[in-house]
Amino acid sequence: MVMPRLDRQRYEWSSALLLSPAALLLLGMFVVPIAYAFYLGLTNLQLIGANALHYRFTGTYNILYMFRDKEFYHSVLLTIYFVVGAGAIASTVVGLILAMLMEKALPALGTMVGALAMLACILPPATVAVVWFAVSTAGGVLPTVLGMPGSDLLFKFPMTIVSAANAWSLCGLSMLMFAAALKNIPRDMIEAAMLENASGAQRLWRITLPMLRPTIMTSVLMMTLLSFGNFTLVFMMTGGGPGGKTNILPVYSYLQGFSFSNLAYGALLGNVIVVMAALLGLAFVGIDRWLNRAQKIA
Repeated sequence: MVMPRLDRQRYEWSSALLLSPAALLLLGMFVVPIAYAFYLGLTNLQLIGANALHYRFTGTYNILYMFRDKEFYHSVLLTIYFVVGAGAIASTVVGLILAMLMEKALPALGTMVGALAMLACILPPATVAVVWFAVSTAGGVLPTVLGMPGSDLLFKFPMTIVSAANAWSLCGLSMLMFAAALKNIPRDMIEAAMLENASGAQRLWRITLPMLRPTIMTSVLMMTLLSFGNFTLVFMMTGGGPGGKTNILPVYSYLQGFSFSNLAYGALLGNVIVVMAALLGLAFVGIDRWLNRAQKIA
């Protein structure tokens, strides 16, 4: 027998009045600007020239141009690599590893490592860009450690370096979430598994990771959204170059709007970023629900 949902019965419509200020703020600060940006993407607005003041609605002209723009597809692939690879996956994995190592390390060492990771997290993107630019160019720490001090790694592997910088700047926040979540895992479950002679890998896969799944999904979603907004890091380190190798969508949108004066096309590319962020968020939520159902069935 299927039980009826009780959430609608519990909801009190009088609370809508209390929620109205937040709803108005969300409408004015998010929905209206997004809707206006979508409208601008369907016009011929330019930064300078005749169309800067007297622009008009052009329908699907910019959309059709976008589908013919090879650089757009290149930027989408770079954005997925930067956001999903370096942001969602790398930052979450590194944060989880750091949190687990801190739990086993000496208190003083764990505190020092945690403080350094959090310092990287709270640094402004401009500072992170300057640090990683100095570290990865010729004569920097990274080429020197790798035994090739005269090599410019930022020029040779630009997307790898900016992605590493992005993961480095975000993993501290992920580490903080996992450190708090690890403390909530019941110790008696770990001890019971040890009494059953479960190995460390078995305890990790059967107990730790399943109990950390909500935190993992939260970290993945948050790192994804933060990576989408990390325009400053890439723009200051490479400006989208060399040769467009780091021209992710936020950078490409900025260049189209303010360097090439195509504000309408830049707004359209910005709308694509909003759609991509929404789709990735929905995908992560869907994966989380699928894993939850699979765990219940098992």
